[in-house]
Amino acid sequence: MLTHIHPKLPMRNKAATRQYYIKQLGFTETGTEDYDGYLML
Repeated sequence: MLTHIHPKLPMRNKAATRQYYIKQLGFTETGTEDYDGYLML
């Protein structure tokens, strides 16, 4: 049974994407580590 979803969505600009998801959509960052090419929100 499916209990969690972990989508991988493409992005062109990591900083702009982070700001959009946090400021506009209300997501929160899960950690301080930098994963090359990924955002963990």
